[in-house]
Amino acid sequence: MSKEVEARKVTSFRRVINKLLQILARKEIFPGNFRARLHKMRGVQFDDVGSVFFGDNIIIDGIYPKNVRIGKRCIITSGVKILTHFLDTDKLSEDDDYYFRFYQGKVVIEEDVFIGFNVVIAKPVTIGKGSIIGANSVITRDVPPGSVMTGSPAKIMKRFNEATCQSEE
Repeated sequence: MSKEVEARKVTSFRRVINKLLQILARKEIFPGNFRARLHKMRGVQFDDVGSVFFGDNIIIDGIYPKNVRIGKRCIITSGVKILTHFLDTDKLSEDDDYYFRFYQGKVVIEEDVFIGFNVVIAKPVTIGKGSIIGANSVITRDVPPGSVMTGSPAKIMKRFNEATCQSEE
């Protein structure tokens, strides 16, 4: 058997295992900390997986889960979708088999972040320490530390002073 065929078999097997772990991690029968551990087995990077809570039905990129890093003490509620690959609308693919060009990037969620129900995180972004993302928001750009963002596309609604966690309004 050639090395190329062997490599395809290994890759296919990993994708199947990755998909099975993702399916298990979406189920509400498991506690949130265990769901985070299942995502860690898929390749998602955690600073401290034991301090993170995951709600049910969270989808983390099925192709590049290793491009997601989650900091300590984060709460990611139900229905959140985190994508690390995206479509480039400015340039078309040079490959004859594909019309569009896809890119991959990293999603970094720093410490003490709360992500609300049904949030979509797309494109390479960093969500700053102590930020809050409101329900049903779409994050397509970096979130400054200590910010509250809501909407589609998300906009900053409030900023907190990081040192005292007091509102700056």
